[in-house]
Amino acid sequence: MTQYWKASMFVLIRFGSLRQFLLPTLLAILLTGCALSNAPLHPQTALSSGILSEHQALFDVQHYRLEIDVDPERKFIEGIVVMQAVALATLPLVELDLDPRFEVLAASIDDQPVSFRSEAGKLILMGNAVPADNKFTTTVSYRGRPYEAENPPWDGGFVWSETESGEHWIATAVQGRGCDLYWPCKDHISDKPELGADMLITVPSSLTAVMNGVLLSQTSLGERTTYHWSTQNPISAYHLAINIGPFKKYEIQHSNALSQNPIPVVFYHVTNDMDKIERLIKDDFIAQLEFFERTLGPYPWGEEKIGIVEIPYLGMEHQTMNGYGNSYELDPYGFDWLMQHEFAHEWFGNLMTQTGSEDFWLHEGFANYMQPVYAQQVIGDAGYWSYMWDFYNGMANCKSVVPDEAVSMDYFDSNDAYYKGSWTLHTLRGLIGEEVFWSSVRRLIYDTADPWSLSYPIQPTRRSNDDFVRIASEEYGEDLSWFFDMYLGQAAIPLLVQERNEDGVSFSWPHNPEANFNIPILVTQDGRATEYAVPSTGEKFPLAEDALLQVDPRVALFRDFGTTEACVID
Repeated sequence: MTQYWKASMFVLIRFGSLRQFLLPTLLAILLTGCALSNAPLHPQTALSSGILSEHQALFDVQHYRLEIDVDPERKFIEGIVVMQAVALATLPLVELDLDPRFEVLAASIDDQPVSFRSEAGKLILMGNAVPADNKFTTTVSYRGRPYEAENPPWDGGFVWSETESGEHWIATAVQGRGCDLYWPCKDHISDKPELGADMLITVPSSLTAVMNGVLLSQTSLGERTTYHWSTQNPISAYHLAINIGPFKKYEIQHSNALSQNPIPVVFYHVTNDMDKIERLIKDDFIAQLEFFERTLGPYPWGEEKIGIVEIPYLGMEHQTMNGYGNSYELDPYGFDWLMQHEFAHEWFGNLMTQTGSEDFWLHEGFANYMQPVYAQQVIGDAGYWSYMWDFYNGMANCKSVVPDEAVSMDYFDSNDAYYKGSWTLHTLRGLIGEEVFWSSVRRLIYDTADPWSLSYPIQPTRRSNDDFVRIASEEYGEDLSWFFDMYLGQAAIPLLVQERNEDGVSFSWPHNPEANFNIPILVTQDGRATEYAVPSTGEKFPLAEDALLQVDPRVALFRDFGTTEACVID
């Protein structure tokens, strides 16, 4: 339907004499297009990342400039997007991603108009070949009604909502589906624009548009206002998130050892209850921020801001402007879990970014694990283990967390990247020790075990699962490939088998014979308890028949506890 509408528009513009004849047809098409504005996504648009296409592998994005006019009444956007890039090899055409429901009005390469076509969820720009190593610029103007998210943030798209007072309240949620849901881009996690992005969002003057980075200007013309936001840091395309509403701004300052000037902590809110806002930001959030800096290292974007915006869905980790929609509720662990989880992604996801979707656990497994670690500091061991046990019993165990080939985000249809990732980190921490573990984590994020030796701006890292295996192995002094293969490279939770008879007890991993663990056991006999470390390679450990045996008393090892099914997806 979209392609037919575009073709009809072309005829109308080129052949004015046919306007009277075409008008009824065009009106019918327009009405049909409106009715189908939330038609199902094209399969290509519904995917994000995955295998990088042949043509998109030939260029590296340097900068994006988005100029988008948002009409809340019509749920309609008009945009001009400029991409600066470098050709890595001779580039016969430029392939972008864009939802085909949009009408593309014009396109150019280096300011020269070019022909274009929409093909299988791709926007193909066809001009003169771009030689290898040359910089080039594309410009695309387009318009249309973007796909509406039906269940954000899990189902991506625009979210058109209203505040309690009936004012427009709008946000985007595109992590799982990608930037092409509302603007033409290279929709792949592997290519951040090294020079950042500029975002000029025009909205009714009664509303405010907030985005990533810093606000450079606010310009009004008639009843419309344009907000120019800019970031000079590399940023994943899906982070360029539009937030529009009758926002008020609550701001305090934060300083750390790297900041020459105080870092603004800014909360854009629609809620008017200042007691809730101050409790969330001054008490809860600042404590979380101090925890992350103490545990991991400096906040990554100290030369810009620490931004949070109240949104009409649960939440999302948009760089320097995290979306928050958890209704100001503390969870039973004494903090706002949503705020804490999304803010963890400033380190795991935004500063350190996965190489491909197959490395997704580096974002979610680490961010998820920071919740029990934080709960332990807030309320003690009970908080840590309550989280961990819930994670364990929520696993699906149907596929490996780290597949052995490139995948799209659709591969992840359960929470195993979160939950198995957390348990893998828990076990790794016990195996290699506190100092080595946290040094490995800091190297993963900052590329140094001493991040406080850095200065702003901090350079992001791009990491794969293999990178973390290498880093942890180097820090530990032994190859840990077997460990990650055991926990992340197979669907099943590893099974530890215990065999006990009159001669003693032995342990083995029948499906993972390469496992190199010593099993902690607590032996109680004659009222006296003694702890031992027993190899898990089948050797018999002498043990009296009347001795009470507790295996792994502090639950150091992630293993099959017998409380989950082999493969469960609700």
